[in-house]
Amino acid sequence: MLVLAILLAASFFGLITAYIAGQKGYDVMTWYCIGLVVGPLGLGTLLLPQVERRAEAVPLR
Repeated sequence: MLVLAILLAASFFGLITAYIAGQKGYDVMTWYCIGLVVGPLGLGTLLLPQVERRAEAVPLR
């Protein structure tokens, strides 16, 4: 039962960390793995700055 609780908690923190990272423009899978491994410490993604996206240049004809 304890193992199930640990797995559920790890999955929860992985999902929350991935969601927050995705909203800020970071790679979701990488941050999911980080949240899975380090648990609540992965929620440090709240402190990360937003990634600035550059507009892609559209070639003129």
